[in-house]
Order: sequence, then C-alpha cells, then structure tokens
Amino acid sequence: MSLMDDIKTLRDKTGAGMMDCKKALLECKNDMEQAIVYLRKKGLAAMAKRADRETKEGRVAVKTDGKNFAMVYLGCETDFVAKTDGFINLANELADYVLAHPGVNYDTDETIKAKIAEEAPKFGENTTFKGAYNWTPADGAVMAYYVHSDNKKASLLEMAVAGNVDKTKAAEIARGLAMHTVGMQTGWIKAEDIPQEVIDKELDIYKTQALNEGKSEQAIEKMLPGKVKKFAKENCLLEQGTIKDNKKTVADYLKEESNALGGTLTVTRFVRF
Repeated sequence: MSLMDDIKTLRDKTGAGMMDCKKALLECKNDMEQAIVYLRKKGLAAMAKRADRETKEGRVAVKTDGKNFAMVYLGCETDFVAKTDGFINLANELADYVLAHPGVNYDTDETIKAKIAEEAPKFGENTTFKGAYNWTPADGAVMAYYVHSDNKKASLLEMAVAGNVDKTKAAEIARGLAMHTVGMQTGWIKAEDIPQEVIDKELDIYKTQALNEGKSEQAIEKMLPGKVKKFAKENCLLEQGTIKDNKKTVADYLKEESNALGGTLTVTRFVRF
C-alpha cells in the first residue's frame, strides 16, 4: 500500500486529520497500530468512538456569488457546538467550496471529507455532512433563499419569470415563498409531484386507522380521494394557504402577483433543509 492509502486507512480508523495521520505514520515508521496509539496519546483519535452518535443538531449555510447558489447542511450532536465559531466557520467554508465546485457529488467528495475530518476533533462531537446543493437559475428565472434565525432550517427556491416583470420584485416574491416552504414544511410544488409510494403509504395508514375505528371497506374506499386531496393541500406549495392569509392558496397569490406585475410567475423547483 502507498503512504496515501495508509493515511486514508488511519484516518478511517481514528477520525484524525490527514496531516496528523501522515505525521503519525512517519513518526511510527508506517506501523499502523503504533500510529493509532500515537494519535490516541495526543487526543486526536477520539472521534472514532463518536462516529455512531446521532447528529440531530447542526447548521445550514447558504452562499451565492450573485448567479450560483450553494446550500450546505453540517450536523453535530448538540446545539452548543452548532453555535461555536469553529463549527460556524466550517459550515461556511464548506458552503464556499460547494459554491466554487458545481456538478460534484458532494456526498463522496474527498475534499469535504478531509475538511470535516481535520476540524471535527476540535468539537469533541460526531460531525457529519448532511448534504449540499449547488444551483444556477435557468434563463429568465430568479432564485432566492431563506435561512431561519436559528440557522437550522433553510430553503432555496427558483421561480420562472415571463413577461415584462421587475426581476427585483420577482426575487422578493421568491424569497417570501422560500420562507413559506420552511415555515410550512412544504414537501412538493404541486399534487402531481408527490411520489406514488408516498401516497400509497399515507393511504395504507389511513385505511388501517379507519378499519380499527370500525369503518367498512366500502366507506373507506369512497373517502380515499378526499384523503389524497387533503394530504396534497397540507404538503404541496401551490395548494397550501399563504402564511398571511390561509384562506388564499399560494397558487392564488402567485396569480394575483403575476397579474399585478404584468407577467407570469411560476415556481419551478425548491429544496429545503
């Protein structure tokens, strides 16, 4: 095996940074077991013991260069660590990296893994890369994002703009809708976007509950279309009520704004952490 292979193996076993692993192997003349002991003595191998701990806290970071937008989610174990300068800086560094490297498989990217492995031991907690997106708005579209005040929830949203519409105003509307998807925990844009397996799962849950309540199979079947419609209304952006007026759907709101601006506004995609 090459030195780089040994460094990777040692890093996988200990969670220590690449440079620390390299130094340990050189000091211990490539003896893997002695290198592990070396790192443990320096307190750099502790992360291996934490690798199976859940990372329910964390931070979302969003960066843009004015055209491209990057959103990253970095996980940790406690809210305390998520608020430290080191953790915040790491999340921002990863967002900068994602912004500068479009089209990469971020889940397997070695640079991202190395950055986290290098910094994670300083936090004393399991630190995980939860995911990332790098989006460029399509021609004629605007893109906006919203990050909640706790930095744990965020959304990135693209909206196609047709006609003589003020792009600044359109971007404001897009940001408001991004905020809506965070607040309402929106899952999809429209009912047709809901995967069939999700619908099947929801219907199975409803059927079981209804049968347990003593409803007949015939009565349940008649009620299923209404249940699907209700699920879509609760989870699809265009069918949800607006935050300011829940009697007005987002679809109605977009139609009103489109008419007022003399064009057409259409949400084409969004992603939410």
